[in-house]
Amino acid sequence: MTNERTFSWNLSNDTVQDLVSLDKQQRIKFFENLPMENVPIGALMDFSRITVDNKGQVSFYIIPQEFHYNPLGTVHGGLAATVLDSCNSISANCQLDRGFLTMTTDIRVNYLRPITVLTGEITATAKIEKIGKKVIFVNGSLYDKSGKVYATASSTELVVKVPND
Repeated sequence: MTNERTFSWNLSNDTVQDLVSLDKQQRIKFFENLPMENVPIGALMDFSRITVDNKGQVSFYIIPQEFHYNPLGTVHGGLAATVLDSCNSISANCQLDRGFLTMTTDIRVNYLRPITVLTGEITATAKIEKIGKKVIFVNGSLYDKSGKVYATASSTELVVKVPND
């Protein structure tokens, strides 16, 4: 049996420059209103939605599908790593003012239990632990609707000043 999946996205080349020009509150609104299907990684991994709380801490939602599977018959760990990295990084970016972005310098993912299509919708939620001038420390958790945790991740996000062109 052959299975097939196609995907497309529609992200403007100006999106990064638009984001850099926004202050913290505007960034929160930007990400709240960003259609995940327009972001290449969101389209590829099939992220279903994103929410942002008033502190700028982000949650990503995804429903595991068969195309996420590894040869062992479970969701590949790369899905958990990707959604947690995205969640942690966007949360860090929502802490910054105009002219700055973050980049993940390191991430440590702990896999606690396997994910399958039977798991249902899973949510990655980030919590900002410490905001410094040069780095932001973030912890994320990936859990199902009952609150069972499947993976956690801690990351360091480098704060980068974006030069004006």
